[in-house]
Amino acid sequence: MGKRKVAVYEGQMLSTLKSFTDAVMSIIATIMVLEIPLPKLMNNKQYYFQDTVTSLIIFFVSFLVVVSYYFQFSKFFGRIKKISGWQIFAYTIFLMLVSLFPFMTQANNGNHPAYFTTIYILYIIVTSRFAALISKAVYRLNEISVSRHQARKPWDLLLMAIIAIGISSLGYAAYTGIPLLYLPIRSLVTSIVYDED
Repeated sequence: MGKRKVAVYEGQMLSTLKSFTDAVMSIIATIMVLEIPLPKLMNNKQYYFQDTVTSLIIFFVSFLVVVSYYFQFSKFFGRIKKISGWQIFAYTIFLMLVSLFPFMTQANNGNHPAYFTTIYILYIIVTSRFAALISKAVYRLNEISVSRHQARKPWDLLLMAIIAIGISSLGYAAYTGIPLLYLPIRSLVTSIVYDED
């Protein structure tokens, strides 16, 4: 029995994959806001806003990350002409990982904020690096060179992650997400505002 040949898809499959990505990303970005808890009414008839504020910041970060992925892959699909079966499989896993971002907004991080922040940051970094590896492999298949800027190591992202974990460890859980906003904003500015080609 001979070695099975890996399928390579063009045209309609790329169009279908892009449409599916548009639908998944749009749904994810929309439902995340539904996971933000309303302020709690306490016994003294005053509202407790900390959980709401923390979830709002996580929502802002998650929303911007998802939108960043959306624009990144919109440009990606505009550049490529073909994609292999294994690359589609890996891309499907990436979409599954992105689909978990609403859960991150819903998660109760009040008891162990440093632990949650570390997991959340690692999740963003791993998902982003996985997306970069998929893009790099597909670009190689399409014989598209990646610019040095696109291939650089994310040292500034790691620095922001360390700052966020530090803030969380010091007991300021509500402010943990503020330095994390840098990650998706930088990605959006890089991919949308400036011309990478």
